[in-house]
Amino acid sequence: MNKLKLPLLWGWLHGLNDFSAGFMLAHFAITHESSNSISFLILYAIIGFGGQLPVGFWLDHSKNIRAFSVVSIVLIPAAALLYLTAPAPGILLAGFAAAFVHVTGGAVCLQAAQHRSAPLGWFTAPGVLGLTLGGMLAGYGVWQLIIVAILVLPAGWMILKSGSPDYPTVIKKTPELDSHDILMLLMLLFMCFRSFIFDVINQLGNHYEQGILIIGISAFAGKIIGGYLADAIGWKKFVYIMLPLAFLLFTFGKENIYALAFGIACLQSSVPLTLMLMGRALPLYPATASAFSLGTAIALAGLPFFLLNDHGFLIHPLQLTGTMITICGLLLVSGLIVVIWAQKALR
Repeated sequence: MNKLKLPLLWGWLHGLNDFSAGFMLAHFAITHESSNSISFLILYAIIGFGGQLPVGFWLDHSKNIRAFSVVSIVLIPAAALLYLTAPAPGILLAGFAAAFVHVTGGAVCLQAAQHRSAPLGWFTAPGVLGLTLGGMLAGYGVWQLIIVAILVLPAGWMILKSGSPDYPTVIKKTPELDSHDILMLLMLLFMCFRSFIFDVINQLGNHYEQGILIIGISAFAGKIIGGYLADAIGWKKFVYIMLPLAFLLFTFGKENIYALAFGIACLQSSVPLTLMLMGRALPLYPATASAFSLGTAIALAGLPFFLLNDHGFLIHPLQLTGTMITICGLLLVSGLIVVIWAQKALR
């Protein structure tokens, strides 16, 4: 239970954070023009996902997990309450909250999990379900944000009371990753890029009754079950089974919402494993490992989707070119950092 206590508490906070963010973005889309909604969605993605990397560097440098935990806990209700009076600044503050929650929670849970992926499933899974429920309930009044702000208080109190594991100072003796393992890790990161298909399938889900909810529950269950299954059979066997199965379901099950949901479950089941392997590759930098696996991959993969609609590009071609160059540059720099740090950690 000790291995699960902190992942469960941070998973609770993660779910509340993503519920709040999903609610704000959906409610803003309902009450504002589509161009403004898309702009703030992009800004949220840049801050909430792309911003995880600098927060990860900062935390790994300071090693002050408690201070970052306090900031994470405070930012969620602050963003929720700010949205009630100033929606646009509230969304931007929610992006900062997401960056801190994902990075700090990931760093804590990586150490608490002790190289097992099951506890990481309990941390990552509530986020996708919270995001789904927040988006679905956005049309029923902003009072729900007050409830979120209240629920954060006991979660934050228990997190601070439980303390945090000591920051790693020495690389623990674990099976080293060979070149084949690193290749598999890169494949998992690529599949995490593909996980942004969740947003595309959300659009397909609109054609089915309760389609979005079905997919959200499938993603949640996939992360929980996948964490335990990877620990039980070994991560390599797990990868060779689940990822090809996800590919087949996406390819041949496009017209069936339940096949798509099962495919999402198979794909999302790799998220806890990706976090665990990235943490193993960067054992002295758990916050940066969390940022790479939970933030940078999603930001780089997801931004292009926000630039398109059924009729073409949403922004000017010159702006699109600049954006894509920036994305490619970030991808190149991120890849180089991962390779350099992984080589140093494996020496």
